[in-house]
Amino acid sequence: MKATPSSTDRQARIREIAHSIWESEGRPAGQQMRHWLMAEKLVLAEEKHASQRGEEQKKPKK
Repeated sequence: MKATPSSTDRQARIREIAHSIWESEGRPAGQQMRHWLMAEKLVLAEEKHASQRGEEQKKPKK
């Protein structure tokens, strides 16, 4: 099982997603903060989902 991502890994993932959002919106100027916050929410949701899946896998099967 993989540990919680480091701050550096998390920021790299956020940057990657923010860039994708920026490109998908036609590369608008002045939207860096909005794109970063959107990407941050997505990364946190990914981490939460991965954590929940990890917890489910730890539970003993009946």
